[in-house]
Amino acid sequence: MTGHHLQWLLVAASLALAASSGDKRPHFTVEPPPRVLWPATRGAHAVCRASGHPQPEVHWVTAEGQVITTIPGLRHVLSDGKLVVGARRSLIDAGSGGSSAVLRCRASNRAGVTLSRPVLLQPVEDNVLSHSVRQLTPAKLGGSVVLRCELSPQFDLADVTWLQDGLPLSSGYIGADTRWISGAGGLLLGAELTQADMQAEYSCLALTVPSPPYKLTADDSSWLESVELTSIEAKTGDTVLLPCTLRQYGKHTITWQRQEANGVWVSTGEGVVRGGTLVLPSVRSHHAIRYACSSGPDVSPRMVIRLVVYEPLSVSVTPNPLMLGTGGSGIFNCTVHGGRGGGVTLSWQHEGRPLHSPQSRLTLGPVRPHHVGLYQCTAYDHINSAVAGAELIIADRPPRLVSTFSEAITRVGQSIAFRCAATGIPSPRIIWTLDDRPLPSAPDKYSVNTRAEPTGGEDGTIVSTLSITIRSADEGGRYGCNATNSGGSHAHHARLNVFGPPNIRYLPPIHVKTEADVMVYCPYSGYPIKEVLWRRDDGTVVEGILETNDDDRGVLRLPSIRGTVAGSYTCEVRAESGELARRTVRIEVHKPPKIVPFQFPEELEVGGSTQATCSLVSGDKPIQFTWHKDNLPIPATLKVEQKNMDFFTILVIQDLTSAHSGEYSCRATNDFGTVTHTSSLTVKELPTWVWRPQNTSVSAGAAVLLPCSAKGQPQPRISWEYSTDGENWRHILWGQSESPDASEGTILSDGTVWLRSATPEHEGWYRCTARVQHSFLHHSFYLDVREPPKLSRGGGASETRWVVRGSVARLTCTVRGEPEIHMHWTHDSRPLALHGSGGVEMRDIGNGAMTSEITIAAAGPEHAGEYRCLARNLYGSDELLFRLFVKERPNIPEEVRISEVWSRKARVTWRVARGAMVSHYSLQYRPLTRDLGDEPLNAPLPALLGNWDTPDVMNITLANSDLLHIPSEGPSRAGASVAGLAPDTRYVLRLAAFNDVGASPHTPPLQFTTREEAPGGIPRDITVRALRARELQVTWQAPPRETWHGSLLGYTIRWWEATEEGKALSDNGSESGASADATSTTLRGLKAATRYGVTIRAYNAAGSGPVSPPHYRHTLESPPTGGPENLSCMSGSPTSLRVSWRPPAVEARGGTITHYTLQYTRLDSDPLQPAQDAHLRVQGEEATVSRLTPYAEYELRARAHNAAGEGPLSPPQVCRTDEDVPSAPSGMKLIALSERSLRASWLPPHEPNGKLTHYSLYVKDLSGSQEANITRINACTESEGAVECMKSLRGLRPGRTYEAWVRAATGVGEGPPSSVVACQTSALAPARISSFGGVAVGAAGSSLSLRCVVGGVPPPAKRWLRGGSPLQPRSPFHLDGDALLIRNLELSHADNYTCLAENPHGSDSVTWRVFVLRPPTPPGLALLEARSRELEIDLRPAPRSPGHALPKAYTLHWRLASPEGEWRIQSASPGPVTLSGLRCGSAYRAYGSAGGAPGSEISIRTSGGPPVAPPDTRWIRANATHARFDTTLWSDGGCGPVALKLEWIGSGATGARDVPVGGEVILGGLTPGSRYRVAARASNEAGWTREVYEFSTTPAEGYAEEVDAPFPATAGELALLLALCAALSVAALTILAILLRRKSSEGGGDRVMASADKQQCGTYRAPAHPTPKLPPEPPDVYEISPYATFAGGEGLSGGGARAYTLQLRALARHDDDAAPPARPPCCEEETCLDACDAQRRRRRRRHYCPDHAGCSQDSGS
Repeated sequence: MTGHHLQWLLVAASLALAASSGDKRPHFTVEPPPRVLWPATRGAHAVCRASGHPQPEVHWVTAEGQVITTIPGLRHVLSDGKLVVGARRSLIDAGSGGSSAVLRCRASNRAGVTLSRPVLLQPVEDNVLSHSVRQLTPAKLGGSVVLRCELSPQFDLADVTWLQDGLPLSSGYIGADTRWISGAGGLLLGAELTQADMQAEYSCLALTVPSPPYKLTADDSSWLESVELTSIEAKTGDTVLLPCTLRQYGKHTITWQRQEANGVWVSTGEGVVRGGTLVLPSVRSHHAIRYACSSGPDVSPRMVIRLVVYEPLSVSVTPNPLMLGTGGSGIFNCTVHGGRGGGVTLSWQHEGRPLHSPQSRLTLGPVRPHHVGLYQCTAYDHINSAVAGAELIIADRPPRLVSTFSEAITRVGQSIAFRCAATGIPSPRIIWTLDDRPLPSAPDKYSVNTRAEPTGGEDGTIVSTLSITIRSADEGGRYGCNATNSGGSHAHHARLNVFGPPNIRYLPPIHVKTEADVMVYCPYSGYPIKEVLWRRDDGTVVEGILETNDDDRGVLRLPSIRGTVAGSYTCEVRAESGELARRTVRIEVHKPPKIVPFQFPEELEVGGSTQATCSLVSGDKPIQFTWHKDNLPIPATLKVEQKNMDFFTILVIQDLTSAHSGEYSCRATNDFGTVTHTSSLTVKELPTWVWRPQNTSVSAGAAVLLPCSAKGQPQPRISWEYSTDGENWRHILWGQSESPDASEGTILSDGTVWLRSATPEHEGWYRCTARVQHSFLHHSFYLDVREPPKLSRGGGASETRWVVRGSVARLTCTVRGEPEIHMHWTHDSRPLALHGSGGVEMRDIGNGAMTSEITIAAAGPEHAGEYRCLARNLYGSDELLFRLFVKERPNIPEEVRISEVWSRKARVTWRVARGAMVSHYSLQYRPLTRDLGDEPLNAPLPALLGNWDTPDVMNITLANSDLLHIPSEGPSRAGASVAGLAPDTRYVLRLAAFNDVGASPHTPPLQFTTREEAPGGIPRDITVRALRARELQVTWQAPPRETWHGSLLGYTIRWWEATEEGKALSDNGSESGASADATSTTLRGLKAATRYGVTIRAYNAAGSGPVSPPHYRHTLESPPTGGPENLSCMSGSPTSLRVSWRPPAVEARGGTITHYTLQYTRLDSDPLQPAQDAHLRVQGEEATVSRLTPYAEYELRARAHNAAGEGPLSPPQVCRTDEDVPSAPSGMKLIALSERSLRASWLPPHEPNGKLTHYSLYVKDLSGSQEANITRINACTESEGAVECMKSLRGLRPGRTYEAWVRAATGVGEGPPSSVVACQTSALAPARISSFGGVAVGAAGSSLSLRCVVGGVPPPAKRWLRGGSPLQPRSPFHLDGDALLIRNLELSHADNYTCLAENPHGSDSVTWRVFVLRPPTPPGLALLEARSRELEIDLRPAPRSPGHALPKAYTLHWRLASPEGEWRIQSASPGPVTLSGLRCGSAYRAYGSAGGAPGSEISIRTSGGPPVAPPDTRWIRANATHARFDTTLWSDGGCGPVALKLEWIGSGATGARDVPVGGEVILGGLTPGSRYRVAARASNEAGWTREVYEFSTTPAEGYAEEVDAPFPATAGELALLLALCAALSVAALTILAILLRRKSSEGGGDRVMASADKQQCGTYRAPAHPTPKLPPEPPDVYEISPYATFAGGEGLSGGGARAYTLQLRALARHDDDAAPPARPPCCEEETCLDACDAQRRRRRRRHYCPDHAGCSQDSGS
């Protein structure tokens, strides 16, 4: 496959090389735009240029491929590729079209044809080109300005060029320092404006048409409303300007934001902000989002602009090139990118010809040579178009023989097969030859089999097999296989030698041309052959024939032959046997024709005659002569005579015309070649007109084509002249440039004058001259330019006029143009009607100009508006706009309200009056320090406020540039910020408007209260002192009153561990709170002997104040709470241990460690003896314990001590001392078993001092003098309860006395010997017992075996006694061989057990003292730490008690206490044990066990508990109709999610709903001035909490000026509200007096009061008098959406119940929000603002527990 691809690459490279060295396909250097606008009276043009080799011809064609030709004066198609069309109305009048058309530019040469993208010639009206400049922002010297070129929507995204004083303005974005930047959408940004910039005129140029000049305006009054700019469209790569056109944003800083996909507004992060405009250079698709600008840091986005970015339409065709072999198939894929016009239409073209395939895939095949060429895919989306192409190349690969045959030898009667295989593209054809001639048709001799074999590639292998049956020796010869296809051929030859006599086949005559090379093979057969020779006619041998191999034998080579070589040649073949064969061939040499060059005379004129002779120099006859003109046969219409002879031909031309001019060729042909000679004939002709213009009349501004064309030889040269009077002519020097200046004309390449926009200056005489050498033609005509009306303002006045109310207003309009001119005026798009207040006067001012003037005697507001002066004649129309503003004293600002209030500033907004212009505003404000609580309710507010001339009144002058525009306030509204206010202070404000005429009255006073601000001072007199080991007491005094900035709600105390240098040991500290009245608190749960830093800060409803400087104090010491850590030990010797440890954790030391106590206990001591703990006082952190028992296990524990006491023991560590030599075995016996055997027995050493490895038994015959015999014994018998060692000694001598002793050994060595015992062998041995009695210990419930081994002759009888009495073998006593087995030991089995052995020669006995141990003592449990779902318990093993077994394993048993759960068992080890997977805030029972009786149960509980309710109604805020519940004040008690259910009752209606916790819940539809009770039930897995609260809605008549009201009242509304408030107050007081009198008569009733009998907005006690019962819980539980609303059901209230809504809002609370919502509801008796506000401030306090242990009822106020 690699070779296959390489061959294709070579083919492609060769094709590319051929293309680079020869012809080149046309390529467009200038491609026309996708759309050309064609106005009615203006022309249109498009330019198309292409390059290639040879230079391509450029034509314009229709969508169907029809070539467009020139229509003189209406449409001109030029040879340089330019298309110019005149006025559309002219074409319509001439019947030559005028509708929209889709055209294409076609470039062609002999290398191919290329089409441009489609061009839509779109008819439009003339007003499309009437664009103008609009100023979006005011211009300031040194500041910036934004201009926009107002284009017709039909322009789409046209390129706009900006001109400053008529010169192009360099406005590309180079960097942040660029002064002028142009952007998409026709926007222009100017920055750092100079005085010259302010005085310059600006215009925008689109489609070569400039807009009227525009001068910058710096007057802010022009921007009364925001400019409508909601979206900007741009294509990728453009520079985009996003202007912030907020009205009068003044000196505020403009900030920009962008909207993310999730709707969140973030900072732009890209682009540069210049003068408030965001500049985005080279935008991409990800910039297509919404942007918003705002002024000031605390203002939400005010103006939003949507940026639309699209990718230009583009097309790609793949693969390029597509290389196929002849007959192959392939596919072109057309891919479309970008675009914005909706559906895309596709079409295909091949070499400029349309193909009927609208799909994106074009399938080709089987391909033929005529399919080669350029395939183009065209995409059109009704707005834009694009085209791309790819070439199809037939990459035929010449054949290549991949398998051939070799020379063979055979005999007559045999058969042979030759095989050839070839590859190539297309598949080759294989032809078999014999001696270079096709095989004869002889099926009995030859058969050919051809097949195709696939190879896995694009080309297969053709295999051909030739089978030959040898009939005679003549079948021998030179066989060949020739593979051929369209790409070439490949041949192979080899001889087949057949034994037989020589023979030569027939050779036909050979005809060749001179100078050709000749090679002739001698077609001989026969074998074997001795030699092959060629001889000439004279018998001489042809020299140079080399028989280098068999393949070259018999080849005649004649290079570059001439006529003398012609003749006969004879081939001689001689066999080895001497036989000879001959054959002669005739070679004929021929000559191709050769002619003499000829020329035509040069000075030939029309009417003359000429001839040309074409003579033969040499060449074989017959010769044929033919003549051609311009490579084509000479047309008969030219009447040219041709006279042919044998050796020459004559061309005769009479009556010459210009049509005879051209290239004439003489062509001579014979059978052996063709020769051609060409000469040029030029006939000179005087010029004559082809077309010429006539007198023409056009309207000014229309496009004009003045055609002038002549013919002649040589081609005439066209020149133009101009004259105003027809006598004095001057040459027109217009060129063929693409100048955008429409005031000049252009002379096209065909001599036509093109005026893009005719002006009166173009009117006059024109003369066209056609000149050929000394001959010329003149043609004169007159161009009449008719002028439409042109309006201008009288005296150079501006568009905007300002007059004072009551003064005279004049608007003057001047017009010029062709008569008759009709003029009229409109006012606000309606015909002018002054109704006697003025009139219109027309005057002729000469020079063809007229004026029309409106005079208004006394201008009033009704005269303000837009005035338009309109003029028209037969050639067009024009209009002029005037904006008249009537100045008057401004109206009082309306709809004044406080839109937003902060702590130190407020924003006031009002509606801007459309009447009189306002130059500035005066804003006055002052703090309202006078207490209005004692004033009558009907007192007027201005009287209460006093005068406005006091020193505390602040005056602010607001210019238009200082005003704010807030989009959320709606249109036509302005605003201003009032800064420098004091927090939590009431102010009164009023406003007046001013202009140069006067001032408006002040608005009614408007009251507002600033919001609270976080406190600005720190608590004073802070002291910290240590009370106990883990407690610190903190005391303080409140900050200075002037720094409260509101009402203090409490304090936040923070503490942390600190180093001696004051650095915090970690980033985490702890916090607690205290109420506003508190001046001290106690910090508990601290670490002992630790340095702490403490800070305090106050907070109010607005936030927390500054943090006080840290105060540091150490806590007192306490006994250590933890034991030493990492206790480790290692043996130092057989009698000592080295022990080390680390101090307890820092937090567990409780102070400075003074010393340690090391406790060690031997574990393998006698269980019957009490454990003996030894103690060692240690100063350091390591010690050596000596005088220990070798190879004994010790349990070691350490305890730390400080000045306050001792700490707990550390976890135990078990170590063993090293081994030592054992002590002597503790017992030794030797008894006789027979006259030749003894038995030795002994007990292990009392102190093994290691692991016993063996015993050495020493036996010595006392009768002899030899050494003792030593026997090594590796193991002893171990039974339940004892270990005994026994060894039988056999093969002894009878009657001899032997003594024996034993030594025990460990890994260290042997110990001392036991006592020596002696015994004599005897045939009559008395009864003896080898076993040892002693003490036997067993645990209750286990088994115990007492082994009694006896000996003697005869064998003794054995019996058992218990306590001296015979023991019967019944359960639980069993005889098990030599042993007594006691099963299931009980404490009652403890006794003396005796084994008695007797025979005739003696008796013996041994006794065991049996002790039964009690079960292990259960461990103790202690709670270490309780968490929400885990408990950490310390399992403490019980001290060893005498008579108790040692524990082997521990288990922990636990269960849920309530409701009672099942016991669960968990394996445990001594030390901390963690119980996990528990319920939060629940009680558990637990005990431990060591395998015996259960231990004592302990009660434990996980941390957490039921939800904690807010201590008072601080979490409830209410106004007249709504109540807001802040559920974030409910604590989960440490046990996770809380389910909260609210039930409310009041005003005759009830309701209940489940609500989420963590946000705010709004209950709507309440009755104003009513009291409600709310029962809140919160539950979690630890339990539930239920609290009842009461709150009251405020009366509907409140103080309307309080900023809490979202819509402040106007002056009239304020008076009405005050009247209503006064009336309701009188009624309330009356009702209150009646109620008090009734209560006093009834002896008084219970009141709902808090502790200390203070009326407050807190948690209410249940009243004594009956109240409506709260509804029961509904049976179903609803899952509530965070934004759901609910209405109280009818079933929950009476028929007249109001509708309630419950709105839920999930509002996040920040960590630093230390205060609850700032405005709790007020008591129902309050009806006016002052009393309510005072009570509100008294209640803004948070309840905290001073001791952090729990809140009492009166912990706060």
